Amino acid sequence: MDSALAARIDPGHRCRLEWFEEHQGQVSPFPAPLAGGLLLAAKAKGIYKPRELEYAVSIRINLGSPYADGVPVPTTGGGWLLSYHQEGTDPADRDRQYTNRGLMRCKDERIPVGVLRELAPARHRTQYDVLGLAVPVKWSDGYFFLESLDPLAIPVTDIVSDVLEATARAEQDESAAATVPADDYDARLRTYRQIVARRGQPSFRAALIDAYRGRCAVTGCDVPEALEAAHLRPYRGPESNTVPNGLLLRSDVHTLFDLRLLALDPTTRQIVVSKRLARTQYESMSGHRVADPAADWQRPSQDAIERHWRDFLESES
Repeated sequence: MDSALAARIDPGHRCRLEWFEEHQGQVSPFPAPLAGGLLLAAKAKGIYKPRELEYAVSIRINLGSPYADGVPVPTTGGGWLLSYHQEGTDPADRDRQYTNRGLMRCKDERIPVGVLRELAPARHRTQYDVLGLAVPVKWSDGYFFLESLDPLAIPVTDIVSDVLEATARAEQDESAAATVPADDYDARLRTYRQIVARRGQPSFRAALIDAYRGRCAVTGCDVPEALEAAHLRPYRGPESNTVPNGLLLRSDVHTLFDLRLLALDPTTRQIVVSKRLARTQYESMSGHRVADPAADWQRPSQDAIERHWRDFLESES
């Protein structure tokens, strides 16, 4: 915790926030009181605001909550974003609850809160991920939106489509997607959501990363953040997410592949570059043989390659 923040809050409040800093990334039972009986969370409410403070101290993401809380969405810098439902279902009644008022005070003065995430019980004992500290940066339609104060790596492969939808609460149709973000937070959240969506379904991408040993099948690029799961045959539901229907590609190669500007010759398994890419840096990829996956059963489907090839030839004519 930086000295400027520490100077703005009283010692008891500072001790509580320091606990979340010190235990960030750990799994803990429901936290016990600190010295002097200082509570870190309340079992009765997801938002904990001590009587003696003007601010909320912590929030809990609870399993089986009646509210549609999100889960942490990883950002490319190693931090995370989170949406968290206010106490009470009616946004118009937000300030009737002292817990909401405390969290709004944190938002207005940029005071962080500790974040706990309930895990599935182990041996009948509830455990929590201590995610660390996050700052409430906005409130909208009954939701608080928070950004992590310090980075905590959360693998992108843990994120699934329904989680993204619940967390981002973002536009789902084309007209809404074209809306200009309301602020920097919305803009960042949209960017991260698009990156995750573009990389492909997490389990599909993870399987391709394993099959191709973490390298782009065309360029050999081994930077995980740049690698995406490409479909040979277009996505038609979960059954499309099989390794033989995919290639692990660098993001720009993936785009060209989807646009039928690159294709895989079904006979030679070599890259063929569109005439539209003549005299560009991509022309040199022509003739490169696509890397083989680790196991024979993971090799790209001949039928899928031939379908993509036919589409490519049509686009060239």
